[in-house]
Amino acid sequence: MKKKSIIFIALAVILGGVGFFSMDTSKQTDAISKAVYVQDGKVLPENEGKIVIVPGKAEVTEPFVDTLTGVPIPHIKANRTVEIYEERMETNEENNSTYYVFDWKSTTHSGVNKFDEVHSTNLVANCKVGEFEIDSQIINGISSGKKLNDIDHKTIAAKGYREHYEHKKDITYVAKLDYMPLGGERSGSKAGYKQGYYSDYEGAHRVSYTIPSEESLEYTFIGKQQNGKIMYDKDLGMQAAFSGLQNPAELAERVESGGMIGAYVAWGIAAFLVLLAVIGMKKKN
Repeated sequence: MKKKSIIFIALAVILGGVGFFSMDTSKQTDAISKAVYVQDGKVLPENEGKIVIVPGKAEVTEPFVDTLTGVPIPHIKANRTVEIYEERMETNEENNSTYYVFDWKSTTHSGVNKFDEVHSTNLVANCKVGEFEIDSQIINGISSGKKLNDIDHKTIAAKGYREHYEHKKDITYVAKLDYMPLGGERSGSKAGYKQGYYSDYEGAHRVSYTIPSEESLEYTFIGKQQNGKIMYDKDLGMQAAFSGLQNPAELAERVESGGMIGAYVAWGIAAFLVLLAVIGMKKKN
């Protein structure tokens, strides 16, 4: 049996187990049924230390602006990606020769709200729902897949940035550049040679953003009430912010549906890996 086939089968077994684990949402639904439903968003002393479910519109309590670039964030969370223009090696497989190009490389992720660092980071707003302050870890768990392309050039000019729209990727970058190279520009035949026009851009950075796809800021939050805040509780074993306003029964149904979808996805990938393993073994024979 080929090595790849063994790897595929091992991964399939792991994903199959993940599928069964995802399908079991009894722990989460039990926690939801026992939680205190705070529909009016009021912080009550008798709920201190308890798991609460709070539906409502998240309200940003102070301006939410990326202080690195001056870009205002029109939501409660954003993923900021910072890329550096640098030299890398390419290989020509036909003649086994090497050459060098300049390209954009993403920086390492530096956690949450590292506003002034030239690094990729998640940006999370200070916000409330009703009387509750919302733990930043809860907001950070919201997925952000919508590209932020509507950027006012006036808000970033004071920081020295300009907007650059790339049609092929349908994405807007901001950079301290009058012209922004696309990436993949030829550098030279050896490292450090840096011939040509594009070497002048080495070390430059560009920034892009994604935000949650939901335009509405209405969410249902679940977490532990603590000192006027709704805090993330890892023991719940699930996300803590759900789009839309839901009561406990609706929330439990949504969690169960999410578990089934996760299981089906895992099993589908596992089946595909088994198929690849079988094809690999047949080719050898």
